[in-house]
Amino acid sequence: MYTKTLILSFAAIAAATPLSIRSGYTVGPFNTCSASDKAQTSCRNTTAIQDDCCIETRGGQLLLTQFWDWNPAKGPSASWTIHGLWPDRCDGTYESYCDPSREVTGDQITEIIQKNGGHNLLRYMRRYWKDNASVDGNLWSHEYNKHATCFSSGRPECYASNNNATHPQKDVFDYFYRTVELFKGLDTYKVLKAGGIVPSKTKTYTLEEIQAAIKKAFGVTATVGCTKGTGEIAEVWYHFHVKGGNVYNGEYLHIDGGKSFCPETGIKYPPKEKGEEN
Repeated sequence: MYTKTLILSFAAIAAATPLSIRSGYTVGPFNTCSASDKAQTSCRNTTAIQDDCCIETRGGQLLLTQFWDWNPAKGPSASWTIHGLWPDRCDGTYESYCDPSREVTGDQITEIIQKNGGHNLLRYMRRYWKDNASVDGNLWSHEYNKHATCFSSGRPECYASNNNATHPQKDVFDYFYRTVELFKGLDTYKVLKAGGIVPSKTKTYTLEEIQAAIKKAFGVTATVGCTKGTGEIAEVWYHFHVKGGNVYNGEYLHIDGGKSFCPETGIKYPPKEKGEEN
């Protein structure tokens, strides 16, 4: 299934986007990893992993997921918004809520990000990481508690021993920082527009047209989700393996996604009539 990969490196994403969340910021610091582990790719390792802090083993298939929230309209009118960063097993199954002791509230997430100097990160999240039914912090905490607690390589014990004194709960900060940086390199609105797919009250599209636009941009297919019964496009999931590091500092390699959840034809792409201006 996974026949083609493209490297989406952390450095390349940062260089391609205009907003600098924090000048000179780096994720970590993490514990030292062996050369053998650093040479591995999640779900494709050729030798036994010595330390599951060094390469993602619990959820080696990573998904960056996005919403098209048009009713009610959330986020800028010419942009998709962030759903989350998820760890799936290599076979597509997944765990959730893996460590209740690490769960945080939306208010706690805001405080942690501020304590780590992420004021620009918070501003970006408030614009592009939107809850469609409640306050944004509820979605942030849901995503962290359900998904981030299941990364083998993003656990607090994977960080250098003196880290917490200077960067409290850095694993929380790094989850949101890394997710945002990935999102900024995956501009679904722009990609679809380049393929002639734009929001419309009357026009519909085929799944083949949507997948072709995504494949032209990234070389792989994504998983596309639609509203059951009415056929509006609602989500896109981008799938990755991670090479040469953990979930927060490794290179993200595009892979083909799984089965889409949309009709073959008649897919609606409604405009965000009351969305924010870009």
